[in-house]
Amino acid sequence: MDNRRLIKLATSAGQIILESGGEIYRVEDTITKILNSYDIRDAESFVTPTGIMVSLTDMQGDVISLIHRVSKSTVDLEKVALVNSLSRDLMVHPLPLDELERKLKEISDKEPYSIKFQLLMAALCGFSFTFLFGGSVIDATVSLFIGIFVRLLQLVTREIKLNAIFINIIGGALVAILVTVFTKIIPFETNQDTIIIGSIMLLVPGIAFTNGIRDTLMGDYLSGVSKGMEAFLIAVGIAIGAGFGLALMGGF
Repeated sequence: MDNRRLIKLATSAGQIILESGGEIYRVEDTITKILNSYDIRDAESFVTPTGIMVSLTDMQGDVISLIHRVSKSTVDLEKVALVNSLSRDLMVHPLPLDELERKLKEISDKEPYSIKFQLLMAALCGFSFTFLFGGSVIDATVSLFIGIFVRLLQLVTREIKLNAIFINIIGGALVAILVTVFTKIIPFETNQDTIIIGSIMLLVPGIAFTNGIRDTLMGDYLSGVSKGMEAFLIAVGIAIGAGFGLALMGGF
């Protein structure tokens, strides 16, 4: 067994989960399961939101370690589920390393949902949240169109690798500006506050906040605090952007 290749593949599996929005404890558990599946009993992993550290001791007593930096961060829970499922299958039926590498590459290269589908879901989310917060059909319809613009902004800014906090500052400002414009030009009575709240829900860092709580409950306080701070800063960014947008439109 090529343990150096094995530790790289296990780290790659953890990287896919970490980059796709998985919890820290899930990344560590997956790496350990993969290594244990190939009769590596002395294996350790330590994961932070920006890095993975893995070590193992082979049959000769030699220690092999690997440190991998992770900078990309998206939300693709399907990839998390696929890698999770693969690690559990390996516990029962270990695959040859070539086959394991092929499966991990398939998962990593898996295309996300189409842009049209993402825009549709963003529109429906804005529509639904505005209804949930007590908006009328007109309010929800305005949020439907704003949801499309918000998702387009997210897609464009992520392509140029803009920081998530700045994305949400711009997103908050965009929502406030568009809501103000729409409510002024349409000839129907609308509730501006409800539309803004419903539309901004598309920017709320739900995954980061949930992962922060789950990591803290699992005893991983470093990652829990890190994720909680990330969610807090993103929320502050949304508030700053929305406030700036309202102040700008108020000036006009």
